[in-house]
Amino acid sequence: MKAVIPVAGKGTRLLPHTGARQKVLLPVAGRPVLDHVLEPLLEAGIDEIVLIVGHLGKQIEQHMEAYPGLNCAIIYQYRQQGLGHAVLQGLVESNDPVVIVLADTIFDVDYADFMRSPGNLLAVVEVDDPTQFGIVETAGRRVVDMVEKPAEPPSNLAIAGIYRMEHEGRLKEALEHLVLHGETSHGEYQLTDALKWMLDNGTTFRVEIIKGWHDCGTPENMLATNRFLLQKSGGNFIHPRATTENSTIRHSSVMEDCVVRGSVVDNCIVLPGAVLQNCSVRGEIVRAGAKLNGYVSHR
Repeated sequence: MKAVIPVAGKGTRLLPHTGARQKVLLPVAGRPVLDHVLEPLLEAGIDEIVLIVGHLGKQIEQHMEAYPGLNCAIIYQYRQQGLGHAVLQGLVESNDPVVIVLADTIFDVDYADFMRSPGNLLAVVEVDDPTQFGIVETAGRRVVDMVEKPAEPPSNLAIAGIYRMEHEGRLKEALEHLVLHGETSHGEYQLTDALKWMLDNGTTFRVEIIKGWHDCGTPENMLATNRFLLQKSGGNFIHPRATTENSTIRHSSVMEDCVVRGSVVDNCIVLPGAVLQNCSVRGEIVRAGAKLNGYVSHR
């Protein structure tokens, strides 16, 4: 089965770190976010990957060299016109199923079971603020309505970012309809709007409530995801090429070529090449190449 993964965004909420590094290549628990997304898909039997790139796309191309033999296509989205427009770039006329997966979130889901499910399936999760997401209204597991970032949400079930479409060509048709008629929401072509068009024209969708998702789209969420994954694997990640001396490190990732001396590092991601001497840093992503001496975090 084929998976389309949009990775074209600029990651403005993660500036300054995304000025020089594509957001999905930032590390959590010592590995790029993209690898946390890709590897479960490949283990579940996905045999074709289509990556939609834009901002710092060459970095994605170089990164994928670490997957020799993978049937992987890289397609550029030259104009940022929304998630729906990005996904459209990776679709072809086909009656085969396709999976769409967003790459800035790590999902707690059985991918193999999800892909085997018949029909059109949307992963959903209960959220506290449904005005910030694509939201579905359901009758049992069947979707009866959906809307992107509603002012008055019909439910608190947010589309989590994994979609199994029974027919790739049908989704392509829906997205082309939006573009042809200039139908945007919040100034962009939305994937939720294409699914809504399909629903209104007779396509049926079911939902699967997933156990959880771990967002990596903001500094706060990336740090929370880093900590969650580290707790599952033992506590910290210290890269073999990092140097740590006389320091206390808790719930943190310290990447390659970093130096940490006489410091406390708590709930942090220290990006490559950073040097911390006599510092106390808590709840921060330390920028790549930073040289900090005596710095005390205010968090």
